[in-house]
Amino acid sequence: MVITMFIIGFISGVITGLLSVGGGIISIFALILLPPLVLQTHFSMQTIAGFSIMQAFFSTFSGAYYYIRENVIDKGVAIYIGVPAFFGGSVGVLIAHTTSDTLLRIIFTVFSVAAAIVMQIPFKANENNDYQFSAGSRILSIAGGLTIGIIGGMIGLSAGFIFVPAMVFFYHLTIKKAIGTSLITCFLLAAGSFIVKIALGAISLKLGFSLVIGGMIGAQIGGRISKRTEPLVLKRIAAYSILLISIKMIYDLF
Repeated sequence: MVITMFIIGFISGVITGLLSVGGGIISIFALILLPPLVLQTHFSMQTIAGFSIMQAFFSTFSGAYYYIRENVIDKGVAIYIGVPAFFGGSVGVLIAHTTSDTLLRIIFTVFSVAAAIVMQIPFKANENNDYQFSAGSRILSIAGGLTIGIIGGMIGLSAGFIFVPAMVFFYHLTIKKAIGTSLITCFLLAAGSFIVKIALGAISLKLGFSLVIGGMIGAQIGGRISKRTEPLVLKRIAAYSILLISIKMIYDLF
């Protein structure tokens, strides 16, 4: 089982490193589709969400540390979205453990389709300024972070595919600063979810670390391959692949 989880992590890591987007979605797809083929068994969505959020916790920590060190973040946006996302992720995990597996798969599939659509939206260039909050934008940011955190905690996604475009289009951050700030909010969401998952005893740390290590190694290989490929092509491949697998999951559910 440990070796199998390492291989699943490695495969999803290569794909994530190659495509650079939708990493959490790809990992969850791999954990849904591969165990029945390789092990003749399947994980519940609660278990899959635990593995996915554990992988997100370590990967976003590493990425966020780099951007914090380079000071390429908007602290205000990170606080007003990230802190509510932390608590939302915690609540989401608790809700997930009283939610049916089928409903969680439906929510995940809807999120996956949304991700495929968002990936088609071109980013615009913004000036390198921090966002100036008003009273209304603070309330909306807190509500948005909390809502995304709850959904992300339920299905095991740190929701970077939502945070990055939101920070570009609504908070007018540069793409680089949006990515850095998004990594912090994703880390906080993953941290809140991961803490509750551990408290509930819902994660096998042994299998989880096998997945994380395999993913880290695979991502390095995928990242090197991606340097030789057109980024826009990769982004479209990722979007269409996620959309096709989502359609298959919808078919399987109904």
